[in-house]
Amino acid sequence: MFQTKNGKPISKIGIGTWTINKDNLEKEIQALDFYFENGVNYIDVVLSYDNGLVLDVISQFLKNKNREDFFINALITMGCNNPSDIDKQINHYLTKLNTSYLDCVTLHSPIVLGFDLDTYVKTINDLRKTNKFLHVGLSNLSPEDFEKYCLNKDNGIVYYQGLYNLECKISEDTKIIPACKDNGIEFFAYQPLRRNRTAKQQYPEVVSLAQKYNKTQNQIIINWLVKHKQLNLLIKSSNKAHIKENLDSLNFDMDVLDYKTLDNFRNKEFDNIPVTYLAKEDGKVRIDQLPNQQIGVL
Repeated sequence: MFQTKNGKPISKIGIGTWTINKDNLEKEIQALDFYFENGVNYIDVVLSYDNGLVLDVISQFLKNKNREDFFINALITMGCNNPSDIDKQINHYLTKLNTSYLDCVTLHSPIVLGFDLDTYVKTINDLRKTNKFLHVGLSNLSPEDFEKYCLNKDNGIVYYQGLYNLECKISEDTKIIPACKDNGIEFFAYQPLRRNRTAKQQYPEVVSLAQKYNKTQNQIIINWLVKHKQLNLLIKSSNKAHIKENLDSLNFDMDVLDYKTLDNFRNKEFDNIPVTYLAKEDGKVRIDQLPNQQIGVL
């Protein structure tokens, strides 16, 4: 299990920073404070989000706090055209966040690279020796690349960020999640609620469980993902009521058969969407864009 630098386990629900309310930055910082006050110590950052404004907000939030209380994962993203750009992005994170180290550096996806993945993995492991970051992660790999790079112990991959939610179970279908568990790699699921799109579908299975346990649909899904599937989640919210609702999802247990109901749930529309791990492939949806598809109930 990952820990902060001062030895505290990281929270199972982490702070995603997909977008920032530019008109109310104070609310964003208050939300981050509320997360921290309630035990959340994991932050996921991407330098390109909102043209870098995300990093400014996180930096302001971290001011006057103990940096070692937090686990910060920074993603290598677009604009990485040469191996030297990896170090440039890492240095940019360090400068903007006013920190001497990152806990983990993760490649957002091979599609952001202007060079091959072999070169990336070698370069990132060489850079780890500089002590600018502690751990190495990968994300959005094809099953073949996952096996080649993540399951090779020499590559030192201990973190994997992938897609998994009630409707999009591709990371389980392709054996990536089981392989992570078997090889000591922490799996972090992005878009676990599909930005509230799943609850809006009003799936009878989820609605019934929400009524049974007197919880919201999102709480049922989060509880299943964390307590039963044993996954780490990245969720973005600047609404304190929503944050509390999400965190309270971990304060109850469901019957085994109810967890199995969610295990067995399938959305055939999602299952039948052709997926690509490349920047573009005719007739296919890029893996990181899969959860954004507009899908109706079958």
